[in-house]
Amino acid sequence: MLGLTCVPQKVYDFLYPYKCHFRCAQARHFLLFCWLLVMLILDSGKGTLKGMGRLMPQRIKYWALMRMVRSGWWDEHALITEISAEVVRNLPPPADGVLHLIGDATLKGKRGVKHPVGRTCRINEYAHYCFGFEMVLMIASWERFRVPVAMAVIDPHRTGQANILLRRMIREFVPPHWARKVIVEADAGFAATKTFKLLKRKSYGYVFAVSRTRKFADGKHLRDLVQHLPKSHYRRIKTLKPAGRRRDYWVYACRRSLKDLGEVTIVLSKRRRTCGPKRTKIIVTNLEGASTAEILKHYARRWGIEVTIKELKSGLHWGRMQVTKEKPRVARSVALPVLAYLLLVRLYGKEEGQFSVIKFKERFMADVFQEQVTRTEARWRKKVDEYRLAA
Repeated sequence: MLGLTCVPQKVYDFLYPYKCHFRCAQARHFLLFCWLLVMLILDSGKGTLKGMGRLMPQRIKYWALMRMVRSGWWDEHALITEISAEVVRNLPPPADGVLHLIGDATLKGKRGVKHPVGRTCRINEYAHYCFGFEMVLMIASWERFRVPVAMAVIDPHRTGQANILLRRMIREFVPPHWARKVIVEADAGFAATKTFKLLKRKSYGYVFAVSRTRKFADGKHLRDLVQHLPKSHYRRIKTLKPAGRRRDYWVYACRRSLKDLGEVTIVLSKRRRTCGPKRTKIIVTNLEGASTAEILKHYARRWGIEVTIKELKSGLHWGRMQVTKEKPRVARSVALPVLAYLLLVRLYGKEEGQFSVIKFKERFMADVFQEQVTRTEARWRKKVDEYRLAA
């Protein structure tokens, strides 16, 4: 047991404005919610409800935590939307006013076979099949900041729901006041025609990887360009990763008209000049006037969401809670680590240096235990003063 007796004051002060989202008649779900976010950050074990219950004060029971996660008396999507908007407003804006929205899906493996949204799948054609459930995450990124703004669980019984969920996230997202331009980046799995039409209606820029099956306006396929383009047409360019590291690619860029997309810039990119067509990435963008190096730099921002997913899974136990039988319960259980991530960014995101939730977690642990020591010391000092006066 960690010895904590109450929720840290700064956590309670930040979360208190969102107490209205918890409609429990006894007003206990909000307090349990605060405890769960704190324990998700402090727990170094498996991140299960039963394990975190052992770290809390004895007055908080395991069945109460389970009932809070299972109940439908609080809306996890509304909490993520409002808290993420508050976090984005609190962080310093970029000088160029460009906001990047990055979406991706991830798989969380499970051992049992009774999961309500679980299915047998694999990441790619070279990976082994495994049983698990998938989630879609969208983050807002600029400069060194990465803020999750939306999350949803994929229903395996609905075809193409990953694209449907990403489009819903883009529609519901409200850019901050400082965002003069919004650029959406995603992999080829989200390059649906309806997604491009939505981005065109919202006047968003995009940098997407696309599949080889897309056609030009004249009916020819992209795969023909990739397959038969001579190596002499590729040129080597230097690009910079978001972290500042240099990376060279062999690229071919052209301005062509694609079916259902119109006039776009097509970039064929590969790591080495001798790489074959199968190892060539096809990137499509509607950014006018952007150089090939800038397009590749925009697409490289996708690495930020991979880092965010890793931090959620390894540092905040994303998807480890054993909540089954109903799909809404799973959605609420995986929303809690995302909310804990937003809490850490809100408390320590402004600090200069590396933007790492693992570092924020270490800082949070030190602050919480220091606050507990100070509180215990003040309580014992008060008792000593009372005894001295009584004597």
